[in-house]
Amino acid sequence: MRKTWKKLAALGMAAIMTAGLAACGGSGSSSDVIKIGLATPLTGASAQDGKAIQNGVNLAVKMKNEAGGINGKTIEVVAEDDKGDSSEAATVANKLAQDDSILAVVGHFNSSCTLAGAPIYNNAGVVEISPGSSSAAVTDAGDYTFRVITTDAVQGQYLADWCVNELGYKNVAILYENNDYGLGLADVAETETGKLGAKTVVKEAYEVGSTDFSTLLTKVKASKADVLVIGGLYNETALIAKQMEDNGLGDMQIMGVDAIYSGALVDLGGEAVNGIKLTAYFSEDSDNEKSQEFVKAYQEEYGEVPGTYAAYAYDATLIVMDAIENAGEDRAEIQKYISKIDGFEGATGVATFDQNGDVIKAPLRMEIQDGKFTIVEK
Repeated sequence: MRKTWKKLAALGMAAIMTAGLAACGGSGSSSDVIKIGLATPLTGASAQDGKAIQNGVNLAVKMKNEAGGINGKTIEVVAEDDKGDSSEAATVANKLAQDDSILAVVGHFNSSCTLAGAPIYNNAGVVEISPGSSSAAVTDAGDYTFRVITTDAVQGQYLADWCVNELGYKNVAILYENNDYGLGLADVAETETGKLGAKTVVKEAYEVGSTDFSTLLTKVKASKADVLVIGGLYNETALIAKQMEDNGLGDMQIMGVDAIYSGALVDLGGEAVNGIKLTAYFSEDSDNEKSQEFVKAYQEEYGEVPGTYAAYAYDATLIVMDAIENAGEDRAEIQKYISKIDGFEGATGVATFDQNGDVIKAPLRMEIQDGKFTIVEK
């Protein structure tokens, strides 16, 4: 098989037993409705991102329904809350996989949740396409597991080249959230900057939801680092940026990846986040026609500028609907169609899937200037 998904965590493997009961059934939706599953954290620490993902999915479906649906049928989203918890994700995956009327699933957000659900979806033969899981482990998650976000390794390589080769930083401090995502990104940043001759002088974890970073920033200051790479989301990044100014580190360059692309970063961090550099795949200012169509529709629907995960979810949903429209209402045929996608144009760029279900895209380079995410190099 293309992926070694049988080697996944024991949690997901145990849950296969339940999902297996559904695998023997066929797939298909009710006469006038086509169902797509959504698995995302609607409560818990990642709820803000989960809601953005739900918005992106719902918008894509609404636009498609207004255009006549799929072959005259209305698309319906069946949303489940995985709470950002791997145990809950397994439960959600079982529920969605056992419902034969659900043709594919957009989700999960957290890498640990995607990995927990992967054996279940693969055993049931239903596609899951993640809008936010970038862990390297997802590469081997199964034939039915896809993602529209690149791996940590891809963004880490681009970020390292920018950081070391072009900006000239040699002493790197890394602060990362204490989970699979944060550690994966931190390890990639350390490895890739090291290959280019830089040295990691601090590498420290923080808990999601932390508000006081003074101890960690004291270590950063003592290390004589000349750049700080953050492997985390926008809430903590905003607080770190503000507290850096309070700790005499206001002139140090902060760098990150697309996980910090959100208006909330600017709202929370104010002037302190100006100058942050990041790699990303979505920009409200992109001249990509699909991006502009998405931004306009999102603002009209929700009254705000979309963030990166809303855009990823929108694209994931477009891909699922395209597959259903062209391959039919059959789970196995949907998987075959998506696995062959090459050059799909969406809000986050042009997507092609490799043999592992990982998306191939080239990121943008961005900087926050005067409170606005600005493309500095395409």
